[in-house]
Amino acid sequence: MSVDQLIKRLNAIADAGLIYGKNAFDLERYQDIKSVLRDLTGDLSDLTPAELSDLFLPTSHYPTPMIDVRAFVKNETGHVLLVRDQAKGDWALPGGYGEIGFSPSENVLKELAEEAGVTGEVVRLLAVFDTNKWQPQGRQYYKFVFECRALSQDFKVNSETSETDYFNLETLTVPLSEKRNTRSQLNLLDELSQTGKQYID
Repeated sequence: MSVDQLIKRLNAIADAGLIYGKNAFDLERYQDIKSVLRDLTGDLSDLTPAELSDLFLPTSHYPTPMIDVRAFVKNETGHVLLVRDQAKGDWALPGGYGEIGFSPSENVLKELAEEAGVTGEVVRLLAVFDTNKWQPQGRQYYKFVFECRALSQDFKVNSETSETDYFNLETLTVPLSEKRNTRSQLNLLDELSQTGKQYID
C-alpha cells in the first residue's frame, strides 16, 4: 500500500473504533490516532488540503468506500461519448455518485440523461474499478462502468456539463478529469467493449 492508502486505512480503523467502541479510554486512544494521522499527512501525503479535510471529518457511520457509476457509450463510428465539466472544463464519461433509492443501472441511466441528455439502455457491466489502484484520492471509490446504448439525445447546457461530444480515443487530445476516468481506464474500457470481456479489480 502507498502512504496515502495506509493513512486512509488507519483513519478508517480509528473511525470504526470511535463508532463501535464502548470504553472511554479506548475512544480517547482512537481519537489520538486520528490526531497523529492528521499531523503526519502534511509531510507524507500527496492528498490536497481539501481531500485531507474531507478525510478527517467526523463520521457517524461505518467507514466504507463510496460508489460511482459511469456510462460508456459508443456511436456508430466507434467514438466514445464524453461530457465537459461546467466548472473545470475537463472531460469525462457521463456519471456520478450512486444515489440512494436507485439501483446501479438506474443510477447510470439517470446520470446519462442529466449530464448528456441521452436516453439510453444498459447493455452490460464493463468494469468495476477501485480508485485506490487507479487514481488515489481523499476517499476511496468503487467505480461501476456500464456499457450503454444511446436511444436518443437532446443535450442542454446544465449545472454540471457545458458540452458533450463523441471522441476517437486513439486521437483524443482534450483534457480529462483524471479523478473520474484516466486515459488508461478509457483504453481498457474500449478494449472490453470490443472483446466482450469484463474487468473487476
